[in-house]
Amino acid sequence: MNYWKSEKKIMKSTKKIVFDSYAILKYSQNEPGADKVETLLSACQKGKQESFINQINLGEIYYKIIRCKGLGFAKNYLQNFSQLPIAIIPASQEIIMSAAELKAKHPISYSDCFVAATALLKEASVVTGDPEFKKLEHLLTVYWI
Repeated sequence: MNYWKSEKKIMKSTKKIVFDSYAILKYSQNEPGADKVETLLSACQKGKQESFINQINLGEIYYKIIRCKGLGFAKNYLQNFSQLPIAIIPASQEIIMSAAELKAKHPISYSDCFVAATALLKEASVVTGDPEFKKLEHLLTVYWI
């Protein structure tokens, strides 16, 4: 499959996206893939796309930043995160049960199941570079960074 063709197809067909912690952390640390996340965020800012993150995955980002940079830095990060055009989706009963069902059927991390469950609920694509999502490509669309 031609990577660039598939990327353009997804970009054109995807009006809703769910960010995995992988993508947000790459963006935050200006690592490879950050430019793609920035492009998506810009499109969201302009109203061309909607973006979401599940609060469980935001918690995952938070604990990883605490480990690397400390609690004060992580709290400041969360304040800045709220400025991004990303809606935070609560871990509702429906999403929790869907994530649990995904975890029971697929060998992926539980936090990744919340990304997938949110994407399925919102009929959105997942934005990630985490190879675990290859196991779910038959269920949802993945935009690889």
